[in-house]
Amino acid sequence: MHTALSAWVLAITRALEEAGVDPRPLLDGAGMDSTRLGDLSFRYSQEHVTSLWIAAVAATADETFGLKVARQVRPSTFHVVGYAMSCSATLKNAAERFARSARLVSDSATVEFEPVETGYLLTVDLNSRGRPPIYQTIDGILGSFLLLCEWIQTTPIVPLRVTFRHAAVPDTTVYNDLFHVPVEFDQPQDSILFAAADLERPVPSANEDLALMLNEMTSRYLALRFGAPFSRRVREALVSQLPNGEPGKAETARVMGMTGRTLLRRLADENTSFQEVLDRLREELAYDYLRRDDLNVQNIAYMLGFSGSSTFSRAFMRWTGLRPSDWREHQTRQRFEAATV
Repeated sequence: MHTALSAWVLAITRALEEAGVDPRPLLDGAGMDSTRLGDLSFRYSQEHVTSLWIAAVAATADETFGLKVARQVRPSTFHVVGYAMSCSATLKNAAERFARSARLVSDSATVEFEPVETGYLLTVDLNSRGRPPIYQTIDGILGSFLLLCEWIQTTPIVPLRVTFRHAAVPDTTVYNDLFHVPVEFDQPQDSILFAAADLERPVPSANEDLALMLNEMTSRYLALRFGAPFSRRVREALVSQLPNGEPGKAETARVMGMTGRTLLRRLADENTSFQEVLDRLREELAYDYLRRDDLNVQNIAYMLGFSGSSTFSRAFMRWTGLRPSDWREHQTRQRFEAATV
């Protein structure tokens, strides 16, 4: 399942607030937990983020909303990558770091940065393996990259050329103002072309030694993110489906961008099965939910994708030998006894 950092979602909500729109109903409508926005290492599914983008553009009635989001982006939006970019000796170094590590911000993002005859070209592509992201997402990425470069260099940067695949909006003034040049639409790629002199100029107050240390942190995060066992990725795909009912193999495979046969084969390679991963996930979540006083057994059953409390109780009996209510009562008694010792 493709995901994106909550820090990127935070930029969307800030742009909504600046437009006078309450983001909370839109987050709820997209199936996103708004309490996780403050956790900048939390990741939302790309499907949910795309739903939020669509709802935000509709709520603001603003075809250029992606550029408004770009103005809310900070180095922290790009996690450790943003801080490494900020310490870079040149914007060329910063762009190289961004291209190498953009997947840490969004699994769907592919960024390429290369020298060309007229300067340096940065291109962006998004492949969510599901519903295609709307064009405002690309607007936000390219716009935020340029604005972050200007913030790092503390001076405006005028690209040689800016191109977008999507069609032009009726009024392109906002695009031209942000990018400082007439933007071209209906082009083969989403890109910014920079003059070599602009990206090779030394950055004030750079600290390349610190940037190298942050590179190591970025590498560790990437290894943790993309070196995880396949079964863990299946768990992540299942979590977002549980509130909608019993997750199926076919839908899970679709969310992960593969066939059902491939899904089952790769789980078998790790000596497990789809049902085992689902049962283990449900059991672990059940313990967490049952410790919460604000949830009753019926609520928990639906949150775990069961059809009702009786189905949940039978599964829980199979895992523990106890009914959910008995297990909860036992845990409550243990906590009380521990507190009175």
